[in-house]
Amino acid sequence: MVTFTNSRTGSTISREDAKDEEFIYEGKALLVETDLEGIITYANRRFIEVSAYSKEEVIGSPHCMHMHPQMPEAIFKDACQMTSAGKTWSGYLRNISKEGVSYWTEAIIQPKFNDAGEITGYMATRRAPNADELESVMDEYDRLKENNTAERSQYCGEVYLGRDACHF
Repeated sequence: MVTFTNSRTGSTISREDAKDEEFIYEGKALLVETDLEGIITYANRRFIEVSAYSKEEVIGSPHCMHMHPQMPEAIFKDACQMTSAGKTWSGYLRNISKEGVSYWTEAIIQPKFNDAGEITGYMATRRAPNADELESVMDEYDRLKENNTAERSQYCGEVYLGRDACHF
């Protein structure tokens, strides 16, 4: 069992340890927004349903609450470095629900900017992964995790969405 503290309510939220159950996400987009510290400020209804947390548990909780422990650390480091630099990151992610069930998605994580061009938070959109690539992604991520390497994956990196795509 893993626990997190909701900074908004002060309550403790528990997540089951990872189980040997997983599925490939195939539904509509999952959307989560965070502040600069990675605290969730918004989650769409679909994310709430798939993650199995209540909206009250999610809003105010750390974004890492649904990051699967078997994901290679280099993937998250790459995403954080890129988005902190104002760039948009895209790649495959293995997430984990409150019940410990993992699910694969393809994600785009982008910074949100204010009118002065300063980063004010982040937005992560997850969708169904490309089925043709997913087996190769899983194999590569297992290799990266097993070797505990800091190398980047060929299945993630910077994506250009066009000028001002991240401005709200």
